[in-house]
Amino acid sequence: MTLRQNLFLGLRLVLLVALGPLLLAGCGSSSGGGEVVTGTATIDGQPLDGATLVFAPLEVKERIGGDTVITDAQGNWKSVPNAKKMGMKPGKFGVRVYKWVDKKTKKPPENPEDVEQLRLGGFLVNQIPFRYWDPESNPPITIQVKPGKNDGVKIEVQTK
Repeated sequence: MTLRQNLFLGLRLVLLVALGPLLLAGCGSSSGGGEVVTGTATIDGQPLDGATLVFAPLEVKERIGGDTVITDAQGNWKSVPNAKKMGMKPGKFGVRVYKWVDKKTKKPPENPEDVEQLRLGGFLVNQIPFRYWDPESNPPITIQVKPGKNDGVKIEVQTK
């Protein structure tokens, strides 16, 4: 190789090393690689509104993500990955269900950001039966997230 060819090859290598990460940053999904998962949550067959659903992988080693969502008035929920969270990749997840309400008024806190502080202060009670949220003594509800479309996932809670 001539000196000119070596310089040209060297310049291409420098550009590839310098610009490679910028070019790769545009590749792939900005969603963190998880799947969009939608569904409904019910309690005794009725929509479960204002509930918190916590999705955690059953095999932690798998590194398939997880999520926490809140149901709307019809019990609908949606997990959407984004640049700040991975969301849920294909695999099996355990689901824990919570619905924290004021002990006296039986209404949820006005500000969702206050839930943890009010819960720790003993001002809130979980309206969901123990077996659906206790991680120590009960297995979680299990769902399977598949590659691609994951619509209509049902989370069913029974009080009896």
